[in-house]
Amino acid sequence: MKKICVHVIIDVAELVQELMKRTSYMAVSLAPDGIAAEGWSDRWILTEDELPWTKDRMQEAYDRIQDVVSAYLVDPHGPVEEEGIFSFALVLPKEVLPGVEDAVKRTIREAFISYVLFCWCNDRIPEKASYQLSLFNENLNLLRVRLNKRRTPVRR
Repeated sequence: MKKICVHVIIDVAELVQELMKRTSYMAVSLAPDGIAAEGWSDRWILTEDELPWTKDRMQEAYDRIQDVVSAYLVDPHGPVEEEGIFSFALVLPKEVLPGVEDAVKRTIREAFISYVLFCWCNDRIPEKASYQLSLFNENLNLLRVRLNKRRTPVRR
């Protein structure tokens, strides 16, 4: 059976930038015009000071995602990690649907983001943490589906 190799490279700096975008929120003040003073709006931001914390959470996400893709890894012992990136080299059967490589890459990226946001919200906004955890689990399930979807039925 022929195989195709998919390299998924996740840049930590790109993830951090996306996380900062998603955690930056400026709420419109509900005070009547003229009464609202500066600083009246809400803002919650993942800051650069939290970068070491963020990288630790990304490592946790990497470990959880690796558990899902372990059957497809080129090297089952895991890749050598470089500073600033997380990478997966996956071997998929040639019978996968066209475009599955890009879908797998997007799903892995979203899984990283949703896991870090879950941990971040768990500390700061507990009512939003369960939503982020459900997004992370949904991304893992979607990743499993995308890795197992074939154009032709599996013959055993």
